[in-house]
Amino acid sequence: MRFGSFRARLVIVFVGLFAVIQATCFLVVAVAVRTSARNEINEELRLAGTLFTRQLESRSRQLATATRLLSGDFALKTAAATADQATTRSVLENHRERIGADVLLLVAPDGDIVADTRDAGRHGTPFALGRLLDEAEQSGETSRIAAMDGGLYRLAVVPLLAPDPIAWLCAGFLIDDRTAADLRRLTGLHVSFLRREEAGFTLHASTLDGADRDELERGFASARKAGAIELRGEPHVIRTEPVGDEILVVLQRSLAEAIAPWASLFWTLLAVGAAGLILALLGATVVARRMSQPVLALVGAARRVAAGDFGAAVSIRRRDELGDLGKTFNEMLAGLLDRERVRAALERAERLKRFFSPQLAEVLSAGDESTLASHRREITVVFCDLRGFTAFAEKADPEEVMRLLREYHGTVGALISQYEGTLERFTGDGLMVFFNDPLPCPDPAARAVQMAIAMRDAVQPLLEEWRRHGHVLGFGTGIDMGYATVGRIGFEGRFDYAAIGTVTNLSARLCQEASDGQILVSQRVHAEVERLVEAVPLGALVLHGFARPLIAFSVLRLRASAAQPIRAIAARPLTREPSA
Repeated sequence: MRFGSFRARLVIVFVGLFAVIQATCFLVVAVAVRTSARNEINEELRLAGTLFTRQLESRSRQLATATRLLSGDFALKTAAATADQATTRSVLENHRERIGADVLLLVAPDGDIVADTRDAGRHGTPFALGRLLDEAEQSGETSRIAAMDGGLYRLAVVPLLAPDPIAWLCAGFLIDDRTAADLRRLTGLHVSFLRREEAGFTLHASTLDGADRDELERGFASARKAGAIELRGEPHVIRTEPVGDEILVVLQRSLAEAIAPWASLFWTLLAVGAAGLILALLGATVVARRMSQPVLALVGAARRVAAGDFGAAVSIRRRDELGDLGKTFNEMLAGLLDRERVRAALERAERLKRFFSPQLAEVLSAGDESTLASHRREITVVFCDLRGFTAFAEKADPEEVMRLLREYHGTVGALISQYEGTLERFTGDGLMVFFNDPLPCPDPAARAVQMAIAMRDAVQPLLEEWRRHGHVLGFGTGIDMGYATVGRIGFEGRFDYAAIGTVTNLSARLCQEASDGQILVSQRVHAEVERLVEAVPLGALVLHGFARPLIAFSVLRLRASAAQPIRAIAARPLTREPSA
């Protein structure tokens, strides 16, 4: 098997793809395990953080409760009220030993220390944590972790009442490595307390060893953002919880410890992957041998199709996917021929729909475009527009004008399609529609008048709605019947189907003469539809562009007896007739 042959390439592709999939799976599993372990640690740290915070809050409440009980001691109140410093310090020392506190202070309302169990010499010096006194004064008492004299303390401040506050009693427990060790036994995680200072973070208490303590202190600022830190080259996931002003507690766990249980899984995956790769090599060789011949046949046929030979069918006598592929290939060739024919028909239909109603375009698309050539034909022309539109357009916003035209065109346009008229053009509010071309139709005058009446009735609700909004508009129509030259005009890329002749001019002048709601028809149109409509004569009208006065009629409505026959005529399909 030559290296550059199709069969060899198939083997290389299959085996290479399998190897890539195996490697990807291994990588995905490794990433998933690491992510899962980290998520597990994060969840463990979150729960531990919640437990840790609650534990600190519980201890703070216990400290505040114990301190509140001490503040009720009569001997302490008496010593404080009499300013007996020695007695006060002695009472505080007894109480400190009883509750196991590391420090107990009595602070005057002005913020000076009255007595301190750590040092009698602090009498009269300002209390360093004045903010605690302010908080206690506002809320009655307070409890928090704060830095004092270079160490961290869990402090509680309560008033000494007699019955008004005469001093503040402050009790504190030192937070040191023993405190961190107690919390590690509670959470199972390493615990460290750090304080933010101008030069960085200072570690006050931790369960870590000396070297790890130094690395945490140096790298905590950047590790806090990343959520992880390396100690002795081993990654640890960390979580920080604020427990006081500029004081943070750090909980951490080794990532390697969390991943260790998954090590056996990685070795199993490697063994399975190696065995699968060998099997893939054998299977790919067999499959490539069976695939090469029919594929090469398809390649040859595809090249012939690319050269324009749509008769290049293939013969693959197989009952598998390659056999289906050969069959589909042959069907594709047949489909290409059909698609070319359909595409030509669709393009023709789309061109025709620019001129005619959809049903008329479908009729014309079945033949050639000779129907659209310039010719002379007797047609019935309908002109209609809105009375007062020019004045409305001058005052109204363009958006409002466009909205009104959309409503108007949507209403009358549907009727043009319904009565199978040919829309010659839009001119803003004006429309020109003619009948009996390009395909002849029976009773074009009756269709035109029926459509005009339907338009008038359909537009009337719109006019009423517009008038309620202050737009004084009306609707007028003019209809004439006669010979015109009809055909396609324009240039390549943009054509219109137009009618030119006196009949179009007269219908336009009649439309201009019509008032709101009037349908003016010429004498010839009236003669065609006289038995179908009720109309009143208007006499001879002097119209611009015409030398002689012309007889016109105003159509009022359809006769009751003629309504049904006219609707039947409008619904009857069109048939081709020879042009005049």
